[in-house]
Amino acid sequence: MAHGDVAGGFPSAQVTASGGWVCFEDEAGAWLNGPVRRTWGKVGQTPVLRLSGKRNGRLSMVAWICFRKGEAPRMIYALKPSGGYTKKDFPRFLALLHRRLDGPVTIIWDNYSSHISKHVKQYAQRQDWLTIVQLPSYAPELNPVELLWAHAKEKIANRAFRSIDELHRSVHSTLRYIQRHPELLTAFLAGTGLEITPPTSSP
Repeated sequence: MAHGDVAGGFPSAQVTASGGWVCFEDEAGAWLNGPVRRTWGKVGQTPVLRLSGKRNGRLSMVAWICFRKGEAPRMIYALKPSGGYTKKDFPRFLALLHRRLDGPVTIIWDNYSSHISKHVKQYAQRQDWLTIVQLPSYAPELNPVELLWAHAKEKIANRAFRSIDELHRSVHSTLRYIQRHPELLTAFLAGTGLEITPPTSSP
């Protein structure tokens, strides 16, 4: 990273020099009664959002934004219709990430209990292609995936979904759109104030 103290001071030049990927990760949720945002309306007519009445419907989401020198950034994501992600999910996710990216991977994520669990640490120690770096505590502003979630939730705002399937289709469509526009992924990184620093060439 451009900032020496970000992610424990792990130098991104070290990663890019090895031809590896730098991947930021985060999880989020989406509900049947979606987020409410300011919107346009006719003068004197306040827009009305009719809710479904189903309060417990939730979709879990996880995403990685990945950067490597000389390549367009990539986004990989997964959706889960019920329940959250546990320590048992992340080794499988990390293996999938490695297959998709086909190279060394440095994961940068927060201190969520499943991330720092013994189960995940033991898995990581057995993988010579994997490095895990923890973000500082309470520093969501350093993770571009947080900006991805904010952007995605704007797209599904002011809607009440009738079923988890309908919510799933809408979220999937939104994330696929972002996935196909790498310039958005670059903008999310820029929004954190971080840079992926290439290695300095020797004279």
